[in-house]
Amino acid sequence: MDRIYEASVLPELWPNVLGGISQFSATAWSTIVTVSGSRARWVASSEVAEEIVRAHFDSFSDNRRTARLMAKPHAGFITDYDILTQDEIDVEPVYQEFLIPRGYGFGVGSNISSAAGDTIVIHCEGHFASGAIQPATVERLDSLRPHLARSALMSTRLAFERARTAVETLSMLGLAACAVNQSGMVLVANAEFDTEMPLWTTRGGNRIAILDHRANGQLYEALGLIAAEQGVRSLPVIAPADSRPAVLHVVPIRRSAHDLFTRAAAILVLTKASDAALPASPLLRALFDLTPAEAAIAAHIATGKTVERIALADGKSIQTVRNQLKSVLKKTGCDRQVDLVRMLTRLALA
Repeated sequence: MDRIYEASVLPELWPNVLGGISQFSATAWSTIVTVSGSRARWVASSEVAEEIVRAHFDSFSDNRRTARLMAKPHAGFITDYDILTQDEIDVEPVYQEFLIPRGYGFGVGSNISSAAGDTIVIHCEGHFASGAIQPATVERLDSLRPHLARSALMSTRLAFERARTAVETLSMLGLAACAVNQSGMVLVANAEFDTEMPLWTTRGGNRIAILDHRANGQLYEALGLIAAEQGVRSLPVIAPADSRPAVLHVVPIRRSAHDLFTRAAAILVLTKASDAALPASPLLRALFDLTPAEAAIAAHIATGKTVERIALADGKSIQTVRNQLKSVLKKTGCDRQVDLVRMLTRLALA
């Protein structure tokens, strides 16, 4: 029981806990799965079990065994024969084509509803040669279920608090931010988020929508690829006529491979152009070997000023400013002015 509660704080302990549950129930292996909408994530008691669960979701995710377990309202563990008849088992592909050929086919599981609205499934798979799961095993597992449910509740709450802390810290810096899941649902947002409604809104299911349709498409593309991509993706946002240009930064939330309960996929941070000078000229000079004049040009560009406005403000010719901007682009490795603005905005945020 102590190890179950430790895993709520240290997700990397879950495989060890699941191994203990397998020993406790005299089964071959165990897994815990979180199901959110159509998405499932899992941790298993061993690398072999991980591969079996992955193969199951790849090829046999739509099966009567799982559907019946998910649909049965029962505050405890149930076996195959609680949800299926022998005749159904004899023709069900997940048994005949997947489990039994691998030496399995008798299992016991339970589903738990989490505070975040997800479903958590704890499942133990027994050896086929050992026969059906016995009532004594179910009774032993039922004694653990309340502790597993509380641990899941604690894990969900801790994950939410981490996301909220990140969003509120950005509020202290004056930055509009929110935490979203991979479907774009806003989980938590700061006060600055509400002030930027000319740029974004929330729609059905509390999903975020950028009013600039092109940027909105790029946002959902970024969220869809977040598991594979690294780093921050920055999306330029076309603002209404009475607002300044903006950049939306999609900052992925990296988590332990065993952390099933972190629902947030990314923090979205909005930065906007400003007439204030970029307070990073010394840093710009050091990073890109810019001259003082080039650093000043870069700072002006970062605020959204045009070449003509810069020339007028600094008392220079337009051609001089263009030549200095060309040098800045070369030194910073940017091909276009918009790429420079995006990079400098991200640098200012950092």
